[in-house]
Amino acid sequence: DHEDVFLTTRTCSWSPRSKRNTEDGSVGLRREEHGQVERGRGTMAAGMGNITHVIFDMDGLLLDTEIFYTIAQDKVFEAYPDCGYQERKQELKALMMGRKSQDAARLVLKELDLEKEMTPDEFLERRAKVLRDLLPQAELLPGAKRLLEHLRDNKVPCALATSSNRTHFKLKTSRHVDLFNSVFLHMITGDDVVKGKPDPEIFLKAKDDFEDKPNAEACLIFEDSPLGIQGAIAGNFKAIHVPDAEMAQAVKKPEQQPHQTLKSLLDFEPGEWGLPPFPASS
Repeated sequence: DHEDVFLTTRTCSWSPRSKRNTEDGSVGLRREEHGQVERGRGTMAAGMGNITHVIFDMDGLLLDTEIFYTIAQDKVFEAYPDCGYQERKQELKALMMGRKSQDAARLVLKELDLEKEMTPDEFLERRAKVLRDLLPQAELLPGAKRLLEHLRDNKVPCALATSSNRTHFKLKTSRHVDLFNSVFLHMITGDDVVKGKPDPEIFLKAKDDFEDKPNAEACLIFEDSPLGIQGAIAGNFKAIHVPDAEMAQAVKKPEQQPHQTLKSLLDFEPGEWGLPPFPASS
């Protein structure tokens, strides 16, 4: 059980104005106009301001877990060959992305007209049996380790906000406990909130759990799902969309425009957001 070793607090944070550690780390920021310009390797918003805190989604952004859900759902639905799952697999997976487990289960069963065949709990239980052996194999996606360690080493306060339930969260992170423990001050899962994305509740909770209580505009959220981006914008956060490459064709663009869109975390330049830049050699 790794849950007990996860950090919950850290007192110092990095301030972009002073470039040093402070006890409270809070910075007064003005809200920027939300507009997009083309720049570099992604789409970037004009006037991004100075970011003091960072909040990350997990699946498909930090950890490569999406293929495991495909394998598990293939197994569950093979018992219903005429339900249309195979023909709509990518579309359905895109609809489920970013949602809490129960919400995603209800949605997919309704879409496939299987509500009389199994309940959401039964679907999740059958899927979990397959996922149990797969999720601990989750690897970090390109750029994740470099960025997380950079923010940690520069004492930038970071949190995790994942729709994953606590059980699956622990399985997925079992090989990365030390890294996550050293980077994130707190980790919020889908079990910790009532409303799932696109409601901003999970991001607001992650923000409010920071000791120095930053404004939403001072927090940068990384997300791979359109629902997550909608939630971030609804909460007045700054948002970067890093869509999953394999799901790019099936996933619709977010209804709310992110402040920046990147192909990979490798393309992120923290200095553009008022965060400590990567060393020249990195």
